[in-house]
Amino acid sequence: MVVLSAIVLVGVVYVVAGAYAYRVQPHNRIGPLMVLIGIGWFLDFTVDQTVSYPLRLSAATWPALLGHVLVAFPSGRLRTTPRRLAVGAGYLEAVLLTGIKSFAPADSPWAHAADVTETPMTLTVGGVMLALLIAQWRVASPAQRRTLTSMLGASAVAITFFGAWEPVGFADDMSSVLIMTVSMIGMPAAYLAGLLRRRMDRGKVADLVVRLSDDRHPATVREALADALHDPGLRIGYWVAEQDRYVDESGADLEPAAPHVRTRVDRAGRPVAVLLHDPVLDPDLVRAACAAVALALENERLTAELRARLRQLADSRHRVLLAAETERRRLERDLHDGVQQRLLSVAMTLGLAESLPPERGPALAAEAKTSVLATIDDLRALCTGLHPPVLTERGLRGAVRELAALARQVEVDFDVDTPLPPQVETTAYYVVAEALANVTKHAEATRTRIGITGRDGVLLVRVDDDGRGGADPTAGSGLRGLGDRVESVGGTMRVVSEPTGTSVRVELPCGS
Repeated sequence: MVVLSAIVLVGVVYVVAGAYAYRVQPHNRIGPLMVLIGIGWFLDFTVDQTVSYPLRLSAATWPALLGHVLVAFPSGRLRTTPRRLAVGAGYLEAVLLTGIKSFAPADSPWAHAADVTETPMTLTVGGVMLALLIAQWRVASPAQRRTLTSMLGASAVAITFFGAWEPVGFADDMSSVLIMTVSMIGMPAAYLAGLLRRRMDRGKVADLVVRLSDDRHPATVREALADALHDPGLRIGYWVAEQDRYVDESGADLEPAAPHVRTRVDRAGRPVAVLLHDPVLDPDLVRAACAAVALALENERLTAELRARLRQLADSRHRVLLAAETERRRLERDLHDGVQQRLLSVAMTLGLAESLPPERGPALAAEAKTSVLATIDDLRALCTGLHPPVLTERGLRGAVRELAALARQVEVDFDVDTPLPPQVETTAYYVVAEALANVTKHAEATRTRIGITGRDGVLLVRVDDDGRGGADPTAGSGLRGLGDRVESVGGTMRVVSEPTGTSVRVELPCGS
């Protein structure tokens, strides 16, 4: 009677725990599996050998179901091939052994072999499943280990109990019954303990706002979230809209981490941040934590955005300095190899004219004049690289229209009424020139539109085409150098490239 009561108790615990787990986590398969374990456990001790094969099979599969829970914990899914093979072996063993016992004569060699090998096979499969759980625990993060530890201990106790009890059975005494009961209810108890911890974690999430507002023990949002979610490896990326990327608290690019899951945090319909956290964390708990700290994340986002701008400005200035140094060396080389050599040649020619008879002077003077004119052409070419002469001669409107005339199917909309600073004119000119060059070389566009508008102290420059897209401002030197040039005068540049076309949009401060 005592043993029967314990059997019923174990079965009821599994059924109740599984039903509750399904109610709390309806998408997790652990709950239904535990219900089936409870039913199979009860049937295994109540049905006799004369019942039908399907009913006997239902009674004999509870060890395989127990192993399934063990290997699939905590997500309920078999994510790797070794786990699927181990669970499949458990179910195959139950089907084969039950079939032999149901259809082979009791005195046949098959029946004897099934009786002899049943316990070793079950323990072997169970040991493999336990080894898989241990391997999972060894590579798990701290948050995952916290979840796996209790199940690991409970499953080890259950397998030990099964190995000791299955060959001999248990006597109807309190000590044996107590050992059996405690051993078998350890796994549902461990799972329910995990659910209880999650409820307690929700209480910690509710205290997040209080902790962040505590001046006595100030904490960053990352520290508070990592503590509340028990994930010390948690990281936060802050959204920088004008750069279209996430950055860390220092303003640097947020490097992706393979084992982490990304959860986006929005506020008022726009992105604020993204959490990179342990995949074992309850998604509902993470979302609740994000909602609790959304305002604090917005405040930290503003700080991270400022740092990202400063970092980008520093990088841009560094590239501008490198480009300027490269250009200076080019000019030095061109002047040395070109203009200087020509001037030396002119000086030598004039010196020779002084020492020769007068009748040869005009010929040498003409030769010197030709060299001087060639030198002037060289200097003019060098100056064109420094400042386009067309800007000086025709202004930005005329210079842009001249660029458009050199391209195909280009419309120009120019609406600027006030004079522009020289550096703004030069930058706007190079924006249009680089954009049109990219359209010609890469876009395969049929139409291009240039829009230049001055409003409220800002010059807006926009170049749109209907080409095939694919422009990347971070790749190559053209658009990247153009972005550095724009930022050097305090402007911003944004490139939107889609399969239907590319748009280069630049804003340049030009005074009120």
